[in-house]
Amino acid sequence: MKLRKKQWKKIFLMLLLLFLCSGCTPETASAENADKGKTETEETDAEDYYHDYKKTGGQVALVIDKSSVMDNGYNQAAYEGAKSYAQSAGVSYSCYGASSDSAQAYKKAVLTAVENDARLVICAGSCFEEAVGSLQDSYADISFLLLDGVPRDDSGQALAIAPNVHCITYHEEQAGYLAGYMTVLEGYKNLGFIGGEPLPSVERYGYGYLQGIDDAAARLGNSGDIRVDYWYADTFLPDGQIERMSADWYEAGTEVIFACGGSLYQSVLDSAQACGGRLIGADTDQSGISELFLTSAMKGVKSSIVIALDDFYANGKKWPQELAGRAVSYGAAKKCIKLPYSGDAWRFENVTTDEYLQVLADLKAGKIQVSDEIGSRPKTAVSVIYHND
Repeated sequence: MKLRKKQWKKIFLMLLLLFLCSGCTPETASAENADKGKTETEETDAEDYYHDYKKTGGQVALVIDKSSVMDNGYNQAAYEGAKSYAQSAGVSYSCYGASSDSAQAYKKAVLTAVENDARLVICAGSCFEEAVGSLQDSYADISFLLLDGVPRDDSGQALAIAPNVHCITYHEEQAGYLAGYMTVLEGYKNLGFIGGEPLPSVERYGYGYLQGIDDAAARLGNSGDIRVDYWYADTFLPDGQIERMSADWYEAGTEVIFACGGSLYQSVLDSAQACGGRLIGADTDQSGISELFLTSAMKGVKSSIVIALDDFYANGKKWPQELAGRAVSYGAAKKCIKLPYSGDAWRFENVTTDEYLQVLADLKAGKIQVSDEIGSRPKTAVSVIYHND
């Protein structure tokens, strides 16, 4: 029996999804990020990988903030998700960046994508909440996928989500919990957290991190010996103040800092290299950047985009009823939250992968409950010093 073209396409997409996501995100090697042993040709190929999208006119348009798409983190994961689906489905795609960190610039970036014939605009990050809120009704024929947020007005109030908008959020508190828990089990006692801005996703990472630290310390019976420095830098970009603050912490005895947000990790990494410290990455597996990354608190940005786009195109280029005008949140139960544990990405020496997988299984099963409350700080037995006070 001959298969029709549409049937072959459907089979191919199913195989792609199985490869990319067992639920939400797969455990992948970090070879794409590793720089060791690359030839000049391989370096050029890696650069070309991120510049093969259409400058304008893509049916699917990814819109990011002012930082680079090649940030080894959130933006790169969003780009790879859009690329993976578009290439497999034969859909044109493009990528646009905001010119500055302002509501006007984010809205202009979205409008530029729309004016260049995008039919589905992927807005990567809560910085686009206001832009989507102001455009969702006036551009009802355009579909929007908003990551890490919901549409808001210019005063920050949440709006009803229009039928042409689908929102995806993540249980970052679970990823932060895993990172904090395993770091304390490893034997570290002096820890730090540097977040970009006190946005909900960053706060969930941070407060989950504190909960994981506190639970692991209670298990070990050394809560009184644990100290955590906690600070929001008010930027997701590398910054001299971040480098100075993290260097001060390392020199004062901090062993590991969770660098949470965009490319600010670069400043923390500079300090770690100078002071002999370690750090924890956010959003994606950042182990390939440096051996100093102890682990990474991961969420499935890439695969959640692939899943959403597949649902969108399978439903005739519109959001299906269960997604239209709705926000969904992915967590450990959907295999969307984890730490990297394959090959060289596993940097723990005193904790086994079996111990980690048991904690992850308990999270998935609901045996471990991590609060996503960000209205108040978590109560902890360990000492936490909040440097923004």
